[in-house]
Amino acid sequence: MRSFFVKYRCAWFSLLFLWMSGSGWLQSQETVSYDGVREYQIAGISVTGISYLDDNALIRLSGLAVGQRMRIPGDATAKAIDNLWKQGLFENISIEATKIEGDRIYLNISLKERPRLSLITYEGLPKSIITKVDDELKLKTGDILTDYKIGQLEELVKKELLDKAYLNAEVEVIRKADTVVESGINLLVRVDKKEKVKIAEITFEGNDAVTPQSANLDFWQKLGRSFRKVGNKENLAFSDKRLRGVMKNTKQKAAMRFWKRSKYVPSAFQEDLKSLVTAYNKEGFRDFRVLGDSMYVIDEKLIGLKIKLYEGDPYYFGDITFVGNEKYSSAQLAAVMNIRKGELYNEEKFTTNLVMNPNGADIHSLYMDNGYLMFQGVPVETRVYDDTVDIEIRIMEGPQIRFNEIRLAGNTRTNDYVILRELRTVPGQLFSRTEIINSVNTMRQLRYFNDETINPVPMINSDMATTDLEYQFEEIGSDQLELSGGFGGGMVVGTVGLSFNNFSLRNLFKLDRWKPLPSGDGQQLSLRAQSNGTYYWSVATSFTEPWLGGKKPLAFSVSYNHSMQSNGLSKSDERYGRLVVDGASVGLGQRLKWPDDFFTIYQSLSYERYRMKNYDMDNGVTDGVSNNIRYNFTIQRQNLDAAMFPTSGSSLSLGFELTPPYTALGSKLYASSNAEDHYRWLEYYKVSFKAGWFFNPIAKLVVHARIRLGYLSYYTAKTGYPIFERFYLGGDGLTGFGLDGRELVGMRGYANNSLSPSSGSTAYDKITLELRYPFSNSPVATVYVLAFFEAGNSWAHASDINPFQVYKSAGFGVRLFLSAMGMFGLDWGYGFDEVPGDPSANGSHFHFSINQSLDW
Repeated sequence: MRSFFVKYRCAWFSLLFLWMSGSGWLQSQETVSYDGVREYQIAGISVTGISYLDDNALIRLSGLAVGQRMRIPGDATAKAIDNLWKQGLFENISIEATKIEGDRIYLNISLKERPRLSLITYEGLPKSIITKVDDELKLKTGDILTDYKIGQLEELVKKELLDKAYLNAEVEVIRKADTVVESGINLLVRVDKKEKVKIAEITFEGNDAVTPQSANLDFWQKLGRSFRKVGNKENLAFSDKRLRGVMKNTKQKAAMRFWKRSKYVPSAFQEDLKSLVTAYNKEGFRDFRVLGDSMYVIDEKLIGLKIKLYEGDPYYFGDITFVGNEKYSSAQLAAVMNIRKGELYNEEKFTTNLVMNPNGADIHSLYMDNGYLMFQGVPVETRVYDDTVDIEIRIMEGPQIRFNEIRLAGNTRTNDYVILRELRTVPGQLFSRTEIINSVNTMRQLRYFNDETINPVPMINSDMATTDLEYQFEEIGSDQLELSGGFGGGMVVGTVGLSFNNFSLRNLFKLDRWKPLPSGDGQQLSLRAQSNGTYYWSVATSFTEPWLGGKKPLAFSVSYNHSMQSNGLSKSDERYGRLVVDGASVGLGQRLKWPDDFFTIYQSLSYERYRMKNYDMDNGVTDGVSNNIRYNFTIQRQNLDAAMFPTSGSSLSLGFELTPPYTALGSKLYASSNAEDHYRWLEYYKVSFKAGWFFNPIAKLVVHARIRLGYLSYYTAKTGYPIFERFYLGGDGLTGFGLDGRELVGMRGYANNSLSPSSGSTAYDKITLELRYPFSNSPVATVYVLAFFEAGNSWAHASDINPFQVYKSAGFGVRLFLSAMGMFGLDWGYGFDEVPGDPSANGSHFHFSINQSLDW
């Protein structure tokens, strides 16, 4: 339309003025001679045909102005039309002369606006897809509608349906004029999804090469090759079955595979084709490529995929040589590369061992951990002959560089010194890539920042001898509120807890530092209260300073707790009974540098006072006072790659808990036959062991294997086992009641405490194997599902211990971590073994957990 007006502007104006000259209302006015070009002065400009836009703004956009002189015929009007057309707001534009008086001309800009969106509705579309479409397209009421935007809407809906396996879906966008709003258009997106389409079969053409053999295979490689030589089909390097296994996102229909649907998603399919290239390259087929793929319809619910391949021949590594290396010898570098002549050409292994090997050494780390920040190792293929490739790695070492200034950015709450004291990178130290990686992992463990956005940026200074290093952060909330209900002792217990994980005690009385609480010093303060009203209530508080004195990572902690449990009767009732516990502890933790800096030790001294009045402890003691002074020593090693959803690393812990050996010191406390006197001062020792390992075998799937052991005993048979501090195995592991120092050990598939005697156990073991898969790994909200197998048992006496006599269970669950609330879990477990005397203890059980009470 615009080009039409521009192209024929002279003819339009000639016709326009001829019509005006011949019309009755303009006959009395001066006519224009078109024998030559005449100049006019614009006396007025009007705008018609608009509802939403401002007249003056449009006139300014046109480039025309009152008082401006223009020639007719001329290009001023064409330029004005072009200026307005560029705005994308109009369907039709014309400029007309409404009146001429001598050399004065009055113009009218006639416009037809594009329609605007009044309302968009969807028919036959799930809410999840509607939300995605709205979020991506961002169409809102009042937006100008073009054919392009409507086409975008239609294509986006089709794409989302395609991702949900609705390959035959029909989408129609219907436009209806709004009867209320002028130029308004209502859009109706009408969808007929049809049936979901699944992939019935995936076949390959061209995968004919037999398994290649390396010249120098070790025992395990030979063993692996031998398994693929059973039958002619399995002698292929890549059978159809193996190739389908390589494609992680695109699967053909299988009755036993419920965790991965056989749907066709174009973007995921393209990623899988890239995976085929990677898999072939690992086996030496460096000329491999995908020639094409096709889809064929089997019926309205099933399709098939056929992929045509070109494999080429396998290649092998020849000589790998080094030039330019002075710091390390060629023999040292070859040992790090760990690639032998005659080995299958594996591009991924070569790149990993040269650039970045997360599970071992690589040449880049060898140099960059020793200050060579500017190091480069450039591989060049110097010769390709027959099936062998010779490679020369050209080394450019550069100067050794040291850290200069360590800068921080984005830590809006956490004080600089709290971060700097945790970093492994120190000014004056040689540049080290590994120390930067370790520093980032340490920052993740603090849980103050978004794990995904922690970014260390080195900036080499002009002297080429030092580099500044800036760590960039994004703060997240680390404080937690706990509101929960638990079940214990046959009753529901409500819990309210507050955990301030980045607290600042020194700013407690500085109101200007409350934002909304004093924070930023990395201290931990927790407050917790529990009650069920009549029978039980408790309060507890603790404080931890992780860097006592500010010089070394020496964690100082203090805590206090008070609890009371009664039998629920009135205090005036002679049958009224209660147990009151008061406890306090002081502890000191320290990071070690040997054997490595993942080790920590923790020591604490605690005191508990148990006051019983007419309270039955299932061991014959009903009245009296028991005192417990104990020393705890724990050594731990932890190198997990993430706090909430680890995928690699391990956590090991060995703990010892000891009371003074009163009898060995000559005390006569245990000489009395009176039970109250016998247990006035508790004497025992306790050993606990925990170990967990994380593996990431494929994609996002994580394997978590762990073991947990506990043993409680006495120094001499005269004292016997203590009446407190015992183990209780089974159920959800939630404490519910903080009484009698018991240690609850969760085990899914069985009722709470059902795998221990009523008076508690003195020994237990428990092993767990979990498969975990994340749906969200955000630091604000982490969600993952799991399947588990567990086995364990507990024993009343050391003589009863039999580690092979265990109760077994299996099931599945889900975990949800919210940064403001902590970790919540829901599991279903099935206990396979009956518990003597309690027929309802095993079988099907649901378990609710808080803050990983079931995860250790």
